[in-house]
Amino acid sequence: MECSLSWWKTCLLWLLLAPCVCEAATPYPRIAMLWSPVRGDRSVESMARHDLIMTGVGGFGLRYDRQPTGLAEGFTADSVVQARRRIAELRSLRPNAPILAELYFYEYGESWLPEDHPWWLRKEGKRQQFWPGTYRMDWSNAEFRRHVVRLTAALKEVGLDGVFYDNLREEPEPWVAFLKEVRQAVGDDFLLLANSGYAVGKHDFAAPYLNGIMYESGWSHGRTEWDDCIAKMRRTESLLRRPTISVIERFEDTGSRAGWPGDPDRGKKPPADPQARRWSLCFALTVGDFYYLFADNTSHQHDWYPEYDAKIGLPTAPGEQVSSHVWRRTYQKALVVVNLPGAAEPYEIALDRPAVDSLTGRTGTRFHLAPGDGAVLVWQNGSASK
Repeated sequence: MECSLSWWKTCLLWLLLAPCVCEAATPYPRIAMLWSPVRGDRSVESMARHDLIMTGVGGFGLRYDRQPTGLAEGFTADSVVQARRRIAELRSLRPNAPILAELYFYEYGESWLPEDHPWWLRKEGKRQQFWPGTYRMDWSNAEFRRHVVRLTAALKEVGLDGVFYDNLREEPEPWVAFLKEVRQAVGDDFLLLANSGYAVGKHDFAAPYLNGIMYESGWSHGRTEWDDCIAKMRRTESLLRRPTISVIERFEDTGSRAGWPGDPDRGKKPPADPQARRWSLCFALTVGDFYYLFADNTSHQHDWYPEYDAKIGLPTAPGEQVSSHVWRRTYQKALVVVNLPGAAEPYEIALDRPAVDSLTGRTGTRFHLAPGDGAVLVWQNGSASK
């Protein structure tokens, strides 16, 4: 009896650690957690509210197995046990959510490796600073890239669905070599998500090896013309592996150094910008199949908004461009429309039956969208748009 009970416990654990079925069943909007859970709540339940969960290795309880940490080849055995428990908890609460860990590779604190280690990027013998207190690694060093490959494989062994690489850069040759080695090490089913920073369309060379691109907020800052941006995003998406898990993120505070390390206001909630939240969510819902996050700034702290819980099902058609700045898309339960920043005039929406805008709570058959605004019109009794 004791042996049988142990066998069932083992089976249950492996079921909870099994990879997610992340694409087909999850309704929109799909909300991503990028590093930080909901403001003021770091519980497992808070993490599991999201449809994609990404945080640092420490967020799962993982600890590197060597000191200095930069020489680690994996994680301590006891921390792997703890991480698997955390993953199982998340999986039980959010079965379809991809669960990823960020693996640092681009820059580290000065104690990460000995000062004279050959993996630091140097100029005239001096380590090159990135953030204050951090220094860049030499991505042209093949042995360092192989080290990151080994750590990626170690994350797969923990039971995660994938890995997140920050700071994808425009260095095709070393990046392609690295991603080929990663795929050889982890196979085709392990999810790879990479942050393209503020760039759009500059990393298509990496897309065939990746499942997703994180478009950090700069893709939208000050933009008033959209055709080129959207065309480049859509091309990149077409090159990615399936399932795709790309993320659109928009910051509430778009100051030039908002939230950067060393900023005295980092961690403070910025002034509210609900209109930016509305149009950027609708952008994500109309131009492609994206996860979404509206965050403070580069701290990635965020609140949970009512529209995140107003699930509208799956899209019933691709997004449609109505004019230079207006896009719309139908979902099983809603019509989503965005009038992008820079539009010359408002856009008027007419429905044949009442709908409620999950972003504002307004109900009716006619809706007025100012330039730089959007609407998620949840129809009642199966209304159709005109």
